[in-house]
Amino acid sequence: MTHFEYHEKDDIAVFEQGDYDDYERSVDVANFVVDLSENGEFLGLEVIGASERIPLTKKQLSEIENVEIDVQKDGENKMITIMMKQGREKTSLNLPVTSLTRQPA
Repeated sequence: MTHFEYHEKDDIAVFEQGDYDDYERSVDVANFVVDLSENGEFLGLEVIGASERIPLTKKQLSEIENVEIDVQKDGENKMITIMMKQGREKTSLNLPVTSLTRQPA
């Protein structure tokens, strides 16, 4: 299940994939907040200052009709691809995320 919300007033886009029952933590990656499960699986992404980081205007972000999220894994590294559709236009956001596993204390 993919869920999308855009909060125009705060310019924050929220993309969710999966069930937050096993949510463990959020990791801040340069104004992108990545939510992870107990076993390090991707659950969601919050984009702060979305209209500055996604190549869409606030109006276009508020008109998004459909979102698909694809997560490719290579060891501890992940490539999160978010495909957004508004009308006939499609836009994608690629976010490489590395080493989100817990570090030894």
